[in-house]
Amino acid sequence: MEYATENELREVLERFEAGTIKRDAWGHPEHLIVAYFLCCANDADTAYLLMKEGILRLLDAFGVDKEKEMPFHETMTVFWIRTVHAFVTADPDRDPVSSCNELISAFGKNYPLEFYSKELLFSDRARESFVGPDIRPLSVRQPALATPE
Repeated sequence: MEYATENELREVLERFEAGTIKRDAWGHPEHLIVAYFLCCANDADTAYLLMKEGILRLLDAFGVDKEKEMPFHETMTVFWIRTVHAFVTADPDRDPVSSCNELISAFGKNYPLEFYSKELLFSDRARESFVGPDIRPLSVRQPALATPE
């Protein structure tokens, strides 16, 4: 899906922040849209914290048992915030609609597999805490986000 207006994008952010986005409407493009706005307004560390808090709030709203399902993925969250923050800082004056549409088309959900093996990326260890990539290093253009505790 391509977004046509900034209002459409901001609606995704507002529903995320309010915890009212529907579970079936919370996919990869929506993650990238939220990350985009968080990275535009904050440094990478703050954007990461806001994204994590928001995802955990959404999981509660979805009725997910976080102890059994363990749906929050620390490494993926750090990876995507670093990726989106680098994208935003490379051209901070670009308009939100073209930026988000490019993010969605250029960075598919399998993009992390260019850096991580499936075994490592989908391991319990990578879900619970940030782990560095095992295929190739993250791009030097990505910000030095502090490793979350």
